[in-house]
Amino acid sequence: MLVFLIAPSFVSGVGLLPLLATSKNGKIEADRYAALASRRSFANIFRVFGRHMILGFASSLMVALGSLQQVSPFISKASGSWWLGVAQPGSVPSTRFAFPAEVMVIVGLGLGAVVWLDLIRKVRKHPNVPLRAFWYMGAAWVVPLALAGPIFSKDIYSYAALGEMVSHHISPYKYGPNVLGGTSYLTPVDPIWGNTRSPYGPLFVGLAALITTVTFHHAFATMVGLRILGLVSVIGIAIYVPRLAQSFGFDKGIAFTLAILNPLTIYHLIASGHNDSLMLVLLLAGLYYARISRPVLGVILVTLAAMVKVPAEIGVLYIGWGWLGDGRPFKERVRPVITAFMISAIVMELVAKLTGLGWGWILGLSTPGVVRSPAVPATALASWMYGLSHLVGLQIRLGSFLTLTRGMGFAVSGLGALYFLYRSRHYGALKSIAYTFLVVTLCAPVIYPWYITWGLIMLAVAPSNKITWGIVSVSLAGMVLGLPGGPPLVASSFYLLLAFTAVVLVGMRMKLISKDRFAPLINRYFGQIQSV
Repeated sequence: MLVFLIAPSFVSGVGLLPLLATSKNGKIEADRYAALASRRSFANIFRVFGRHMILGFASSLMVALGSLQQVSPFISKASGSWWLGVAQPGSVPSTRFAFPAEVMVIVGLGLGAVVWLDLIRKVRKHPNVPLRAFWYMGAAWVVPLALAGPIFSKDIYSYAALGEMVSHHISPYKYGPNVLGGTSYLTPVDPIWGNTRSPYGPLFVGLAALITTVTFHHAFATMVGLRILGLVSVIGIAIYVPRLAQSFGFDKGIAFTLAILNPLTIYHLIASGHNDSLMLVLLLAGLYYARISRPVLGVILVTLAAMVKVPAEIGVLYIGWGWLGDGRPFKERVRPVITAFMISAIVMELVAKLTGLGWGWILGLSTPGVVRSPAVPATALASWMYGLSHLVGLQIRLGSFLTLTRGMGFAVSGLGALYFLYRSRHYGALKSIAYTFLVVTLCAPVIYPWYITWGLIMLAVAPSNKITWGIVSVSLAGMVLGLPGGPPLVASSFYLLLAFTAVVLVGMRMKLISKDRFAPLINRYFGQIQSV
């Protein structure tokens, strides 16, 4: 996992950069990039980005092949979960090559991260690369993952089970997948979700039921259909991200690279098949149409996004807030905001009626909170408070502290949302929504890598130097977070960094540490990363 920590150093001039360099002659390299504007053939694109395509393909292939080992911790090995790399029912899974296979996955992820970082550096140095080049690279990086089942998550099996429930008129907002009994739909579902109500909106659950019906209630085919839905959704994201970037005056290729070729998108949206991709494409499309003066269509699309996952509803607020344009006083904004939410409520009611699922999904929004992760600030704070209380002799349950800290997190999320709305004229609507998503994710009861993509993909639309560095740093941390054993590593690294920063700041304040000693080191390190 150290490769994720040292990757920025590789990009700044050591490590794999000699392998990735397209040419030692800067003029030849510049000429090749310039030629892409007039000759966009695959041969010309491959001449410039061939090594990125090949190494990206190799990295994904290593991840896919390594995950096929029968006891791989990166993928479900339940019977019927995939057609390769799963032991036959009743047989003992093979442990042969288990360790080399795990190493292959980690090295593949590390190689992919370095290739992505170098691509960012190249595209920032040579802007205006035709989008076709990035579509080719995306295909090269994604195709090998078709060999592997859903990686790093079992959520897609829960989606399939929910679809099967709804297709038999069983409400997923009253019962968990265990109600299906010993069927092939239930076998690969993570036991932690067996008796939990669905937190997903009726639009997504209804689509899952439709896929279940179309596949004739075949569990494996349903899962594949849901995975295809995730891929199609990411293709939609890849269409609207460049459009939004262009409308803000930013380079489409850089936005595409940061958002779509991001390892979190490839492995946690496409390969895992998470429904966050469907939420994001509807949200981005809605914001795009609102930006080109079609606010009603924008509200409808954003509301549909919220009917997948409710945080997207924040977009309705921003469309209403900016309906009449920038620079309007507060009083003039109130009426459009109310109008936007009225339209949203009508759309929600229509979807609730059409799917027959009603509003029960609101009651399931607390479901993700059943998971406790040390990487979540609310959980870490509750654990520290619990430990301190026992040291002083207070017998207070951990659950009580969790209720308190999660409530604090909810309050911070609300205050953060209000702050960014208030400052939206300074940040812009899109960045304000992105920052709100990141605050909500950080303060949530649980943090998953695919939650992080909400804010990062939206920030990628308008990437300044600092935002680019932030996306890179958070994405690399998110990759580690998604690995088995990743949350404790991320948590310990983050809290150690926080403690170190606090010690340095206190030391500088008390004049025990000289600023002159740290300033050159900090400037040099951040300068290297910002060159990515």
